Amino acid sequence: MKIIRVTPKAAEVKRFCARGAAPSEEIANTVRKIIRDVREKGMPKALEYAKKFDGLERSSLKISTSDISKAAKLCPAPLQKALRGAIRNVREFHELQAEETWNFQGRDGEFLGQRIRPMHRVGLYVPGGKGTYPSTLIMNAVPALVAGVPELVVVTPAHGGLAPSNAFVLQELGITEVYHIGGAQAIALLAYGAGSVLPVDKVVGPGNVYAAIAKREVFGTVDIDMIAGPSEILVLADDSADPDWVAADLLSQAEHGSGFEAAICITDNMEMAKLIAECVVQQVESSPKKVALQACLEKWGRIFVVSSWDDGVVIANALAPEHVEVVTRDAELLAERIENAGAIFIGPWSSEPVGDYFAGPNHVLPTNGTARFSSPLGVYDFVKRTSIIRYSQKAILKNGKAIASIAESEGFFHHAQAVLKRL
Repeated sequence: MKIIRVTPKAAEVKRFCARGAAPSEEIANTVRKIIRDVREKGMPKALEYAKKFDGLERSSLKISTSDISKAAKLCPAPLQKALRGAIRNVREFHELQAEETWNFQGRDGEFLGQRIRPMHRVGLYVPGGKGTYPSTLIMNAVPALVAGVPELVVVTPAHGGLAPSNAFVLQELGITEVYHIGGAQAIALLAYGAGSVLPVDKVVGPGNVYAAIAKREVFGTVDIDMIAGPSEILVLADDSADPDWVAADLLSQAEHGSGFEAAICITDNMEMAKLIAECVVQQVESSPKKVALQACLEKWGRIFVVSSWDDGVVIANALAPEHVEVVTRDAELLAERIENAGAIFIGPWSSEPVGDYFAGPNHVLPTNGTARFSSPLGVYDFVKRTSIIRYSQKAILKNGKAIASIAESEGFFHHAQAVLKRL
């Protein structure tokens, strides 16, 4: 990894702040055509695209409950135990996010409140093809279940069939509506429905570039969680850190495989920077993913050396990364100064994969600097808030003229009349 002395205004810092993988216009046009075809021609087109792109070899997208059960039985017992533990932790964490309906009764007959209701139907996209991701299923489904969403529908590419680990999680969570379809065609199916598949209210879950663009295209027809970009990690490390551990944590994100993942370390010690760089080289050399790691780190792997942690914190908040690890002597104090991050991992034992798989907080996090204004996926993403207003006669008599005067000042005659007639 390249070692660079930087200040917050350094060109290389600005380049990382502006990073992102912009899709080509050709891909965007392909996605729009797929969405239009599925929306207008329904299930026949969805099946056609699933067979063409997703490895579907049969005439139905639906995966039966018996097929889910058979696949789940193939999940190794130790992995079953680990997945149950992850589900328990994620559920317990997200139960703390649950919101309740509230009301306020004013002195003059104003009854105001906010009603909390879950969305009715949510679609979960679970990637397939390159790997198997039961953790993605857990992180997207559990907060929806905690929120009380009654209908969850899962879409996943058919390549290689239904993975036993995914089947086990589906079974544990009681999700039975599952379809073998991926990419833009899956997003279109969820958004518009086709055949017996009803449209959803929201689509969540990561996917390839086609799925990501499709989510952007259907937003407004349905809600979405976010447009997820390439994964990223920032490790803040001083000379108390273990350089081998820091290197391992950096590679944990660089290995994702798109070539755009960012693996960044900030340190205030040049000798530590050199040690970390040496450890990265050693681990990459022995890695089965050596070629992909080298390509990623060449462009998006850096060790920034700063003159003070004041500069380090400024850079960290400007980057607003998905994951931040703080591995310094005063880790707790330094972590308090990080304002923009999807998740913060504090201390030498809090490796990023702890959060990815098991601790409990959601691993669906804002990327590409959007942690400046976005939050992790949570129970709050699966509920609707409805305002409640009930005025008594006494309340409208007290406030009616004020309401009408504001309406008239904005040029809305009939707004004012609707109130004044009640006086």
